[in-house]
Amino acid sequence: MNAESVSIVSDGFKLDGTFYWEEGALRDDAPLVIVCSGFTGLKHIHPERFARYLTREGYLTFGFDYRGFGDSEGEQGKVLLEEQVRDIANVVAYVAAHAKRENRKLVLAGWGMAGGLVLDAFGHAEDLVDGLVCMNGFYDAVRVQKALRGELGWKSFRHFMNEERLRLAQGGEARKLDPFDIYPLDPISKGYVDEVLWKTPGYGLTSDLDFADSLIAFKPEASVDERFSNTPLLIAHGAENDLHPVSEARALYAAYPGPKSLYLLPEGGHTEWMLDEDPKFQAFAGRVDAWLQQSL
Repeated sequence: MNAESVSIVSDGFKLDGTFYWEEGALRDDAPLVIVCSGFTGLKHIHPERFARYLTREGYLTFGFDYRGFGDSEGEQGKVLLEEQVRDIANVVAYVAAHAKRENRKLVLAGWGMAGGLVLDAFGHAEDLVDGLVCMNGFYDAVRVQKALRGELGWKSFRHFMNEERLRLAQGGEARKLDPFDIYPLDPISKGYVDEVLWKTPGYGLTSDLDFADSLIAFKPEASVDERFSNTPLLIAHGAENDLHPVSEARALYAAYPGPKSLYLLPEGGHTEWMLDEDPKFQAFAGRVDAWLQQSL
């Protein structure tokens, strides 16, 4: 797989990005696909994984690291979802110019948390994006928190946030928090994170109350309106996803006003099958490829 690194400026920070293609396989009629990482993700994890599959099928793809991650500039490991939305929008502006020069359509795809981020980013770049792919995402953070924690756990978490806010308001020092205390994992996803992701160089972060506020305010489903009416969307989701319930995919499908397709990966959880040779990943990526060919 060929790769060309580029630098994209987002709010004054240089983001590390890469174009990927396969020599001899690249099709003139194939769209350019931007694949965005999910929570704590790095471009050389899932964006490159999809690139390895899609470039063999003739696509030009692009991956990048958000500010503060990988080799991108910014405060290391800090996550504010509204900043990541701006990073995606600025990447789209840069990559869309490349797609236009090559007369290619542009598809914006998001994995995990980025399944919702790309919907919010579309609001900044709707004239530049020809198709959307939301993969194993969630689209209302409070709804998911309640599903994962239960009502009692949700009340306990809200109490924790209020206590932490009071401590800071009284002059206490900001402290780092375990991000997965704020964004809880199901047991299978936690096993994958512990056994695979944490062993990836550069993976990981600490968190704080700002991230908690940013996450709880995240409701991209609410931003889906008539602007999306002419943009085709693929919602691809693990049918047995215990981290981001399959009801999230169904809710977005019901709310989306434009052309839409829903694919549920049989027996697929959230991320434990995200390995190049796993049959579930092959089926999932193959469905993305088929949709791209049918819809664009």
